[in-house]
Formats: sequence, structure tokens, C-alpha cells
Amino acid sequence: HHASCTCPMGPESDKMAVVDNRFRVYGTTNLRIVDASIFPKIPGFFIVSAVYMISEKASEVIIEDARKSAS
Repeated sequence: HHASCTCPMGPESDKMAVVDNRFRVYGTTNLRIVDASIFPKIPGFFIVSAVYMISEKASEVIIEDARKSAS
């Protein structure tokens, strides 16, 4: 398997979680992770489609956050 699940996404109460649902790294500012490392579990054998999906979602979230901070 490709390197994945090293910085899992989850609630801040999860001691193993590193990233919130907006791809922000806990305990930092202006740092996001958008790659296979955020998966809590390996999403199958061919993870590239899952990585594409998560990157599209992340781009929507980042644009939304940028618009909120600009107004």
C-alpha cells in the first residue's frame, strides 16, 4: 500500500487524529494536509480515486474559507 493513515482526520477528542474535517492540522494555523495520510483507514487497494475525491473536497473547503476570511 501507498503511505497512508499517518495523519488521520478525526475529532479533536480522538488522540490519534491530526486533522479536522476542514483539513486543518490541530495546534497550528494556516497548515492543512490533503493527501492519503489523512485517511483513518486505508480506503481499498487503489487509493488514487479516493485521493482525487478528497483533494476536490479540500479545494472546495479552502475556497470557502478564503471567501469567508476576505469578507
